[in-house]
Amino acid sequence: MWIHEINNIAEPADGRVAPSFRPYHVAVALIMIGRQQPLGRYELCSNLSIGEGSARTLLKRLSESDYITAEGKQGQKLTESGQKLFDAIVSDVPFGLFLEIPNLVVLEKAYANIVKGKAGQVTDGIRQRDEAIIQGGYGKAGATTLLFNDGLLVMPPDDFKVVLEYEAEALLIRESLRPENGDVIVIGSSDEANLAREISMAAVMTLFNED
Repeated sequence: MWIHEINNIAEPADGRVAPSFRPYHVAVALIMIGRQQPLGRYELCSNLSIGEGSARTLLKRLSESDYITAEGKQGQKLTESGQKLFDAIVSDVPFGLFLEIPNLVVLEKAYANIVKGKAGQVTDGIRQRDEAIIQGGYGKAGATTLLFNDGLLVMPPDDFKVVLEYEAEALLIRESLRPENGDVIVIGSSDEANLAREISMAAVMTLFNED
């Protein structure tokens, strides 16, 4: 399971202090490298909420684990092992993007990830929301979880049909992410774009941590 490999990269090394980045930073970084390779360190840093020093440590960990390698001065690219890990992640979380859906989130920036076939893992969406707040900070981050069932976007726990009150947002999500029955859409929100993307992934990962 890809999440175990991601978690291992963020573990303390040889009894040392734990790195300042979290597993979801690793997942976001690996996805960005996989989609834009070769990706330069400065471009990666500008798309993460962690500092440059932490980003360098993250890249070092990925390199030491044989998931990425430098391609001259152009930046980092995936190794064969890195490509396998990337493929495993995107088979479960194939797509994510920023969306303008102000009525479904409480903060300015919203990043939505689609998660394939995990609707059965969601009870009320509270765990995803709480994880976003824990990682992003109270009042600075949040998460909204939607399910796609019977051809409709619904909000747990009472299966509220999103289109009934938020038609524009529901149509945008459907057209942008093209969910299928049983899929989950996890929307991270923050006033900072990078943080919105990261806490969306943090919330997504709660759907896999029991596997």
